[in-house]
Amino acid sequence: MKDFIKILNIKLLSCALAVFLLIVLLCTSALSIFTVRKTVQQPAAKKVSVNITNNSSENNIDINSFLNAKINLSLKSDISGFSLEYTAVPHSTEYEIFRKIKDEKGFTLIGTTRTNKFSDKTTITGNTYIYKVRAVIKQKEGQLYSGYSNNVRKKFVWFDKNKKMVALTFDDGPGKYTKAVLNCLDKYDVHATFFVLGSQVKKYKSAIKKSDLLGCEIGSHTFDHVYLTGLSKKEIKKQINKTDKSIKALIGHGATLVRPPYGSVNTRVKKTVKKPIITWNVDTRDWATLSASKTYKNVMNCVSDGDIILMHDIHKSTKNAVLKIIPALKKKGYQIVTVSELAEYKKTKLKNGEVYREIK
Repeated sequence: MKDFIKILNIKLLSCALAVFLLIVLLCTSALSIFTVRKTVQQPAAKKVSVNITNNSSENNIDINSFLNAKINLSLKSDISGFSLEYTAVPHSTEYEIFRKIKDEKGFTLIGTTRTNKFSDKTTITGNTYIYKVRAVIKQKEGQLYSGYSNNVRKKFVWFDKNKKMVALTFDDGPGKYTKAVLNCLDKYDVHATFFVLGSQVKKYKSAIKKSDLLGCEIGSHTFDHVYLTGLSKKEIKKQINKTDKSIKALIGHGATLVRPPYGSVNTRVKKTVKKPIITWNVDTRDWATLSASKTYKNVMNCVSDGDIILMHDIHKSTKNAVLKIIPALKKKGYQIVTVSELAEYKKTKLKNGEVYREIK
């Protein structure tokens, strides 16, 4: 009887061991299958190209080139909102436009487009908006995204085309009083045009950037403040192009307009300058009087709808006058706009090489 129990125990032990081994084998197999499935679901680590499925081109592209594409975004304001333009990325099927209002935490996708241009007409006056863009490749397997462009911010101000307006313009800057002028423009939600000297741009980078941020216009006053009428075509181009290069390095685009120093223009200058040429019809003579009160009177005593008013933001007296001129003009019902805005509201198309003293 004892021998029988002993044999039974051995058989039971053997069965238990067999069952244990079978369980281990099944678990190992299941784990192996799970691991294989998990590995299959992961993207191929060495994949370096993809077929464009939403494009007429069937060529492969380098993914790294797409992912690392440098997208430069620039922004311009018009009477109804902002116009965005950005670097075209080869093989992109569309671009995503993101926006946030200043002080908001995150960006919101506001639209997509297949071109490298986008118009945002949903802006509200007084708000400062920040934009960025990225390129997209759509394919059957999913979507690929490039990196984001640079962030660009600008304040939007809306003006009523049915009300009278004038353009305040400033020459010879930027200077140490420019920021005080800009603060006043910002306070009253108005714009101005700054005809800057290229030689001053590097010294007052923050003033140029803030001007652009507030929606003001940056024009060229040449690089060295020279009589353009005494220069050759080559020398005129150099004065304009050198200034444009300095401005573009800061805000992504060059000057939109040109004001020749001393208002000096001849046929050669008109044919050579490939931008609208802006002079003035109201001369405050602030540079001669250096008097805030006289500058103020020279504006307020003769101002009318469509005027282009000349001042210089390098003088303390001019800065003091501006602090009074802007609220006084608004009280009289004037809207203060850039030269290009004045032309747009007055439905005047500014032409390269033509001279404009006023826009009525």
